[in-house]
Amino acid sequence: MIVSESGATAANTEAPTIAAPRHAADPPVHAGARGSTLRLAVDWPAPGIVLVRVGGDIDLAGVPRLTELVRQRLTAATLSAVVVDLTDVTFCGSAALELLLQAQHRTDQRGTALYVVPGPVMGRLLDLTGLRHRFSCRDDTAHAIAAACAG
Repeated sequence: MIVSESGATAANTEAPTIAAPRHAADPPVHAGARGSTLRLAVDWPAPGIVLVRVGGDIDLAGVPRLTELVRQRLTAATLSAVVVDLTDVTFCGSAALELLLQAQHRTDQRGTALYVVPGPVMGRLLDLTGLRHRFSCRDDTAHAIAAACAG
């Protein structure tokens, strides 16, 4: 799990831990320019399905490292589906949208399904840009994982 915190609130903030049995702990990702922690956790809810949870601020400064970590997860194993949970994202801009579009392109190339749980912040961005239809969006991770298992 990736957790990087800055400022006075760092000592008082506990990030949820999600088991990632097939991967060692990932290196920290910087805190966003707005000061919120950028978090990434990887879990394997079923064989061939990876769940990537992203939380905090996804800004231009953090996207390159986040992109590399997601790319590693997409190429590290034989996957039938990727679920990206963005419900805990507190800020995102065009860089976050570009990251999601790159993930879609990469999964399409591999023949892997991509399910997105946009949450309120990313959902608003997808609606504003008219790109929600480009992704297989689900309301929560349980529905996304069920769709991935059925697919």
